[in-house]
Amino acid sequence: PPRNTAYLTLSTMNASATDFQDHFNRRAFSVLLIGLLAYYALWLLCFWPGVLGLDSLGILKEVEDPVVNQSGKTVFWYFFVRFFYSLAQRVEYPIAVQLILGILVFARILTWQWSQQLHKIFVVSLVLVAMTPHMVFFLGTLYPDGIFSVAATGLMFELWLAARQRQLSRLGTMMIALTLPLAVFARANGIIFLLPIFATLFFVPRRSRWILASIATLWIGLNVWGTQTHTSGHTHGAVFPLVIFETVNFLQPRPMNLWTAEPRVAPRTVEILTNHRPLSQILAYYDRDYWDTLIFSPDGPRLLDISRSDQRKLVHDFFRYNLWHNMPDFISSRTHVFLVSALAQGGFPGLDSADKILPLIKSNSAFRPFPLPTAQAVMRQAYEFSFSHRWILWSPLPGVLLLLGLLWRAIGQRNRPLLLLSVPLALQLGGIVFFSIAGEYRYVMPFFTLLPVLLSAWELSRRETAPATQLNSELD
Repeated sequence: PPRNTAYLTLSTMNASATDFQDHFNRRAFSVLLIGLLAYYALWLLCFWPGVLGLDSLGILKEVEDPVVNQSGKTVFWYFFVRFFYSLAQRVEYPIAVQLILGILVFARILTWQWSQQLHKIFVVSLVLVAMTPHMVFFLGTLYPDGIFSVAATGLMFELWLAARQRQLSRLGTMMIALTLPLAVFARANGIIFLLPIFATLFFVPRRSRWILASIATLWIGLNVWGTQTHTSGHTHGAVFPLVIFETVNFLQPRPMNLWTAEPRVAPRTVEILTNHRPLSQILAYYDRDYWDTLIFSPDGPRLLDISRSDQRKLVHDFFRYNLWHNMPDFISSRTHVFLVSALAQGGFPGLDSADKILPLIKSNSAFRPFPLPTAQAVMRQAYEFSFSHRWILWSPLPGVLLLLGLLWRAIGQRNRPLLLLSVPLALQLGGIVFFSIAGEYRYVMPFFTLLPVLLSAWELSRRETAPATQLNSELD
């Protein structure tokens, strides 16, 4: 380009605009970070040391005595809680870390939305997602589900952005390093998110490719090491719980039995169950919303105690015979459990439940040591209002609909970054619908926290297709 005064002036103006934009982004990030930090910290001070439930008790018991107690949670979640809880035997430490990680993810996404002139989406994301009472409630609960949902949101946002820009920024690299372990390993179904990580390698330059691969390899290696180290840790998997839950559903008595020529359930299945417990007891403990009564109730059938060989036979019979002979019941059950979750009809730990959990563990945490009656009353009232309207204020259904729309658009336009975002999430949704055996809102919560990312992707894809559509119409 010619080295004249006009060119130099224009270059200086462009550099100044870039510097101003970078400064504005840093300032916006700082403002959002401080604001969210103050809000989340006030919540924690009001409901110190956080919300604890039965799952919290299980993982804390396992941390305190891993030989005797097993929570059924993933190995990564065990080590996460163990590391931060063991610093001073205080449950508020891992809870505070969850809150800080959630703040970082939301501040990062919100700052980017504002810089992209997505102002309406920014307001929706801030008011209806990041600052909602139940968002801070789940991040402040010692359950893996809240931080898993937010970490998955942060991870998918960074991977989608890297695929769009064909590069991985420093901030994006840092956020991926922070969110990857919680998104992939905090819950068993997070393993699906390894797919978009692998796919992103084909979008970014060689240097970024090596960095991303190194981060993924490091966390995978640490998780493998943890699995070998913490030998008592195990999860119940996804297939056998589904088989047990639906098989007992198929066995429920039906006066107008449609099957007369052949049995609804394979005879070997009935024999295995009957040998374990009386069939009447198994049927009595069936709950169409939860499988817990079949395995956890002290006086119940405790079907997880069935031998491994018999478990394999039950799984074989289910996919070979029982499922195909009860397809209407299976589909209706899957739909029912999903809607119970999506409408947030399941049980939730109470704001004051820590008072009953703390005496059961060897913790140094105190219950409500900070007298903040006014702030606590306001936050409690806000949460109770949100809870009473949770079927709409907590709903993951807008996120599900947006995801399906994005998947359709990505396929139609052959938009690879959109495919990278939507395909893994569609697989995640399919897995939840097919395998879920409890009507828990926390299982579908990722599709609530993903709303800021899905809205942003939808709007940007709309902007990109609008000029092409306008040009085609002008040519016609």
